[in-house]
Amino acid sequence: MSKTWLKTFAALAAAFLFSSCWWQSGDSSGDSVPEVKGFELLNYIPSDACGLIICEKAAAGLENLFDSGSVFRELSYGRLADSKMVISYHYVGELIPMIAVDAGKTQADVKQAADIIESAAEHDLQARIVQKPEKRGKRNVLLISPTAAIIDAAERHMEAHTSVMEVVGITEALEKAPARGDVVIFRNDAIANLLPKDFLSKYISRKQLVGFIKGYSEWTVMHLSATEAAGRGVYLTYDVRTVQPDDFSKSAQVFENQGYGESKVANMLPQGTTYVVDQPVASMESLLEARRKNLDARSSLNKWNNVCSQLARSTGTDPVKWATEIDIKEVAKVQWKGEEVVLIRPAKPLVSHNVRYNPHRGFVNTLFGEGFAIA
Repeated sequence: MSKTWLKTFAALAAAFLFSSCWWQSGDSSGDSVPEVKGFELLNYIPSDACGLIICEKAAAGLENLFDSGSVFRELSYGRLADSKMVISYHYVGELIPMIAVDAGKTQADVKQAADIIESAAEHDLQARIVQKPEKRGKRNVLLISPTAAIIDAAERHMEAHTSVMEVVGITEALEKAPARGDVVIFRNDAIANLLPKDFLSKYISRKQLVGFIKGYSEWTVMHLSATEAAGRGVYLTYDVRTVQPDDFSKSAQVFENQGYGESKVANMLPQGTTYVVDQPVASMESLLEARRKNLDARSSLNKWNNVCSQLARSTGTDPVKWATEIDIKEVAKVQWKGEEVVLIRPAKPLVSHNVRYNPHRGFVNTLFGEGFAIA
């Protein structure tokens, strides 16, 4: 597992905690595999890929994205070091990467690729040069993987004129990515195979985390920016964008038009805080309206209404009315030293009380999602 996936999912978990690697392939288009400028290398990637990392420059990308002990970094890429590269991940009982490097069209580039293949064999890696006719001649692409089966699959897909570019939604995902720069793209349905088994297990159940990310959007696109601080290593920042249908069935649509709320939770975090998930709210009424649309699109609105009604009967207070009356502006779940608490910031300060039994148990996770539930 590369450093990138771990850092990527850490960023995702912080953003997404509210509420079989399978890709749905589109119809075969024969020889007319779609192309998007800047992403031509994706035509060499099999359609069963779970995730993609697109790097502007191969050597720099490998240095930023893989640990120093990675076998991929032990290869010398020579004149191909500045070539574009795609790292794809395929699930075959375990997550296996394949690297596709643009080997150009000159004999010098091909010779360099041949030298890399020889070096790859010395490191127990499989490598092969493949060619595919393009409008401006044949492009040479160097494929490298720990497993020959992945490279064989790539060649079979090429012969059948299919690739990841034919997967439903990939074009829309690429439209949200810059044509230059390093980009991570994955289909949310594949998240169970991409996440390490124990990822964030101290803070949230795997079922909740996987369920939320799968329900958040169809695709996630992240533009990566690497900056190097003197003596502190490389820092990665992420511009995260999502792709979802128009039917309001994905959670991302709940937040698209909500505006920006103000976060103040950092001012009161306990010393030793290890985990925070925070949701600023611009308008509680608008957020609840969008949440109802999302639940309705997922055929879950009646169930949610029933839960709210049951809470109203058992507590004497309607959760929706309570949230809108105090006009919640921020909710956060915080964990530290084995303790956890949910913090709620209303628009106006409430009457101060001593510690007492919570009369609104179940309200926050019902309104905002299970990511805010506490034991």
